Amino acid sequence: MSRFSETFIAFEAPHYRRYFVSNTISSFGTWMQRLGISWLVYRLTNSANWLGIITFAGWFSSFLLMPYAGALLDGGRRRQILVFSQLLGFAQAMVMAVMTFTNTIDVYWILFLSVLLGMTNAFDMPGRHTFISDMFNDKRRLANAIALNSTGFNMARMVGPALAGIIVASYGEGVCFLLNSLSFLPFAWVLATIHLEGESADRNGKGLNESFSRRIVEGLRYSFGHPLIFPMLILLSVSSFMGMSVHMVLFPIIADRMLGGGAATLGYLTGAMGFGAIFAALGLASRRKLDGIQRLPPAAFGVYGIATIALAYCSSLKMALPFAALMGACIVFGWSSSNTLLQTISDKDKISRVMSLSMMSFSGMSPAGGLFMGWFSTATTTQTAMIVGGVFCIISSLTCIMRIRHVKPDFNR
Repeated sequence: MSRFSETFIAFEAPHYRRYFVSNTISSFGTWMQRLGISWLVYRLTNSANWLGIITFAGWFSSFLLMPYAGALLDGGRRRQILVFSQLLGFAQAMVMAVMTFTNTIDVYWILFLSVLLGMTNAFDMPGRHTFISDMFNDKRRLANAIALNSTGFNMARMVGPALAGIIVASYGEGVCFLLNSLSFLPFAWVLATIHLEGESADRNGKGLNESFSRRIVEGLRYSFGHPLIFPMLILLSVSSFMGMSVHMVLFPIIADRMLGGGAATLGYLTGAMGFGAIFAALGLASRRKLDGIQRLPPAAFGVYGIATIALAYCSSLKMALPFAALMGACIVFGWSSSNTLLQTISDKDKISRVMSLSMMSFSGMSPAGGLFMGWFSTATTTQTAMIVGGVFCIISSLTCIMRIRHVKPDFNR
C-alpha cells in the first residue's frame, strides 16, 4: 500500500466517509459562528474583559457538566445523546441569528446563549470523538480516522473564519449564525441513520444500570492513576489555560490594536492557524506506527509557546501569519496526538470518561484562561499576556517530558 493510500485508509469504511463529510460541514458552521460571536461582542462592548467573560461562560458550563456527560456516554445511548445535542445546537444558533437580524441582541443575551451552547457541548464534544471508536477496532485505522477528523476540522478552521470575516464585513454577524444553525442538520441525520457494527447491545443501555456516581469515581481513579493519561491531562490543562486562551480571547485585540486591522484581519489570522493545522493533521494521518506518539504532545505545545512569544512582537499581518500558522500546526500535533494516544491506550469501557476529562483539561480550562487573559491583558498589555502565556506552555511541556520519558504506551487494550 502506498504512503498516499495509507494517509486516507479510514475512508475505506463507508460509514466513516459519511461521518467525516457531515462532521466537517458542522465544523465549518462552528468556526464561522465563533468568529461572528467574537466580533459581535467586541463591536458591542469594545472590551477585552467582555470577550473573556463570554468565553468563560460558554466553556465553564461545559467544564462543570463533562464528568457527568462522560459517565452518561459510557453508560449507553451515545447515538441518541449526540443527535439531541445537534438539535439543541441548531436551536441555539437559530435564536442568535434571529435576534441579530432583528437588532434585539445584546451582550447579556450572548452570555445566556453561550452558556446554553456550552452545556450542549459538554455532551457533544466528547461524544463526537468517542463515537469514532465505535467505528474501528483496528488501532491504526482509528488513529488515521482521528487524524483525518482533525484535517476536516482544520479545513473548517482555515476557510470558515476567513469566509466569516468577509460575511461579517459585508452582511453582518447574523448570517454566520444562520449558516451554523443549518450546518447541524446533516450531521444529526448521519448520526441517526449510520450503521455501526461495533455498536453492541451493551453499548445501548447496559451501563445505565450501574451507579452513576460510581462510574464517575471509577473514571477519575483510572485516569489519575494512569502513568500516561494523568501527565497528558496536566499538560493539556496548563497549555489550554495559558496558551489556547491567547488565540481564543486575544486574537480580536491583536487584529485591531497590534495589527491595525478589522474583522477581515481576524479572519486571516484564524485562517492561517487552520492552514498550518491542515498540514499537521495530514502529517499525523500519514504516520504508519503509533510508536513514540506520546512524545508529540509536549513537543508541540512547547513550540506553540515559542510561536506565541514570537507573535507578540509582530507589527504587521505579513509578519504575524507564519507564526499563526505555526500555532495552528502545533495545536493539531498536540491535541490530535494526545487524543489518539488516550483513545488507543484507554480501556474500551472507559473511553468516554477519559475523553471527557481530556476535554475538561483542554477545552474546559479555556474559560478560566480566557477570563484571566482578558483581565491580564487589560491590566498589563496584550503583548505581556502573550509572552507570559508562551512561557508557561514551554515550562509545562518540559515538565511533561520529564514525567513520561521512561513510560511506554500499551496499545493492546
